[in-house]
Amino acid sequence: MKIGLWFRENRGAFAFAAVIMILGSFGYFALGAPAGMGGGTANGTMSKITGMTPAPVDPSVFDGITYKIAFTPDGTPKVFAHAKSNALANLSVAEGERIPDGNSMILGYTEGEMMKEEKLFAKPGDALTNFFGLDRIEIGGTFNRTGTFVDDLHFLSTHDYGNLTGEEGRVYSKLTPEKVPKLFYTLGVNETVPTKFVLAEGNMSGYSVHDLGGVDFYPIVLGANEAKMMREEGLFGTVGDEIRGFFGKNVVVVGVLETTNSSFDMMHVVPLNETQLG
Repeated sequence: MKIGLWFRENRGAFAFAAVIMILGSFGYFALGAPAGMGGGTANGTMSKITGMTPAPVDPSVFDGITYKIAFTPDGTPKVFAHAKSNALANLSVAEGERIPDGNSMILGYTEGEMMKEEKLFAKPGDALTNFFGLDRIEIGGTFNRTGTFVDDLHFLSTHDYGNLTGEEGRVYSKLTPEKVPKLFYTLGVNETVPTKFVLAEGNMSGYSVHDLGGVDFYPIVLGANEAKMMREEGLFGTVGDEIRGFFGKNVVVVGVLETTNSSFDMMHVVPLNETQLG
């Protein structure tokens, strides 16, 4: 059954749920991810990371920020960012430096922990070679945990960001009115999905624009951690639920991704680019 028909036939059953979702939206937009909801958290380190108090993210970090996404040989997504140095200086560090120079990279907390577990580096100053098109790059430091997708990022200098092999414009971020950052991935309606893009719930056959009572609703697929948080906040309960006024658009949840232990766990996948979403 098409989502539009299914929703119209069951609209009355969702009246109460809609009220709960509206009330829950305050918590989602105002509070962001609760403790333990950082993207890309490996099962083996969840208890350690959950027990830490997240450090706040200065909203200025996202002023003019740009992203590139690249994929490892096994299809794991990696998100790289270029942000203003004076904004990064406001973030707290777990170790090392806050600002990447012309030959270094600053890691989000979760990404740094994962790369240590994989023996890619042990301490700031260690270097990686042949890293996504960069001949050599040092680990300059790691930020403290924020409980947001910042924990999964790799921050680069202007020079290294420009030389890194990756796709720009596919990933972007938006701030809620309360300045909580959210991460988005643009996937066209008929585009091929990435390798690690596997649904735990839903079906990509519903990934199209739906006419619900004469109103356009755009499809959205949620990362595992983001979906869990949004459910806890009452924004939606199950695949097929609609969310009105989501960054200026009406959306219907058509799927939830399997856990990837990567930035995809905090992602909102939509057929809308940065300028089309409010």
